[in-house]
Amino acid sequence: MIPRWKIERELETLRQQLRSLPERLVGPARQRRLDARFPSDYRVQNGAAPLTQKVAIFLVYQPKGMAASVLETCRHLTKRGYAVLLVANAPVSAQDQQAMGACVWRFVERPNFGYDFGGYRDGIRLLWHWSVSPDHLVILNDSVWFPLDKGETMLASMERSPAGFVGALRHVDHPQPESEHTGIFLSYFFHIKRSVLSSTVFLDYWNYYVATSNKYLTVRRGERGFSRALFAAGVPSEGIYSRDRLLQALAQQPVEAVVKTLEYGAYTDLNLQHERDELLSSGARDTAWRAKAMAHIEAVSARRNFHSAFCYATIGLLGVPVLKKNRGELQIRMRRQYVRAVEAGDLPRPDEATYAEIVASVAG
Repeated sequence: MIPRWKIERELETLRQQLRSLPERLVGPARQRRLDARFPSDYRVQNGAAPLTQKVAIFLVYQPKGMAASVLETCRHLTKRGYAVLLVANAPVSAQDQQAMGACVWRFVERPNFGYDFGGYRDGIRLLWHWSVSPDHLVILNDSVWFPLDKGETMLASMERSPAGFVGALRHVDHPQPESEHTGIFLSYFFHIKRSVLSSTVFLDYWNYYVATSNKYLTVRRGERGFSRALFAAGVPSEGIYSRDRLLQALAQQPVEAVVKTLEYGAYTDLNLQHERDELLSSGARDTAWRAKAMAHIEAVSARRNFHSAFCYATIGLLGVPVLKKNRGELQIRMRRQYVRAVEAGDLPRPDEATYAEIVASVAG
């Protein structure tokens, strides 16, 4: 029997696809009207943090007031030298501005339209409007908790990368192997260097991007479209974390790490979960068992997001410092496994505010 959550997910995807048909016709004209009012429709307030040569556009949707973890993200970015341009899809209260002012360069309130890529575009166009051209631009949103570890090395790795376009996680459809211009970067964390910020492909993409509040179109025009436009133009890229890098890291680990990867695995495919259970119930931990376990991990990663499926390995071995907040079934199960691993001492504990939110997200 098909689980109810899978049926609901497929029905929602179908609804979004049907709603995208008229949106394709009216979207460009609406975008021109919105652009004609730019930037007068946006409320901008200054924070106390200085402008630097490293800027972070941080898109948030916090209609009930800023979560404590949002403040932690801003503090962390500021400590790493980033001037935070907080772009809010909901009003920012005076109380929140006061609490966050020391670690935010500017607050921008915009209409709640266009999901993350609509907000990213407005943030980028505001930088153009203000003639701000940083050496490093980070673009992220509050669909993830970041950082899970204040000692994270991802930002430094992004800055050191020889690539001009860097993503936190590269997703590549199986069986395509990872290479510089394959797949896409997941949209919740990008790093872009000055050479790319001034490139024709970057300028054209954002000048002609048509924002929409249709999720189906946003994924295709935004998350997929952005990466593919820059890849097609030959922009040097690097995904800091990927399926292939996970498998390579696990191959270098003792068998105990492979066992824990399976123990804390999250599954929505019953056949794969049963396969995992059989592997763990086996008393053998020899070379043949390890080969079967690695083949299993590769098979799961071919079907599901590798970070959501194997949080122990991605966080504990690769050092991935982000955790998804969304209510997808796999992500909920992943967060339960993450909490189990933290409570067992197998993964590091994040700051208390962030951890409390993660625990609350899977309570009940």
